[in-house]
Amino acid sequence: MSQEQNINIDQGFDSFEGDATPSRWDPDQVAKRLVKAFVTLDRLPRPRGPREPGGHWPRCAVEWEDLLAQAELDESERKERHRIANRALIRPTSVEITQMEAALDWLRELRDVDSGMALVTTFWAMRAARGRSVKALCAEKKWAPHTFYRKRAKALSYLADQLNARGAPLR
Repeated sequence: MSQEQNINIDQGFDSFEGDATPSRWDPDQVAKRLVKAFVTLDRLPRPRGPREPGGHWPRCAVEWEDLLAQAELDESERKERHRIANRALIRPTSVEITQMEAALDWLRELRDVDSGMALVTTFWAMRAARGRSVKALCAEKKWAPHTFYRKRAKALSYLADQLNARGAPLR
């Protein structure tokens, strides 16, 4: 193995993404952009305003047994819980928001052509962005997985063809 190949392997998978930029849209690129749109949507600030109706007390009370159990946690577990609780949310950039809006417009256009394909693709992208199971989605909606994946593939292919016909830029 040459030194150059060794360096490329050590850099990891992310370093290869920017090396070969394709000249046309393909279904995989459309899928990545749709998932990224929902990730960006989740990172946007929540609207401010009054709280939802209901009790305004804390959702759960900490009891003495809970405090004792927390005291028995080892230091690494305690630090991990503290890190997760105090995680800062990085807001999306204007470029990410623009790409998100464009991708959501694609779904809107797809809905005009075939609302079933748009629904399946939207649910899939949302689940994929949030790391949730597509199998569970199919079970919840009582959809056949084979039909779900076929419709999703057809929708992504259709969107890629439409973007290529328009000459939409990849970046």
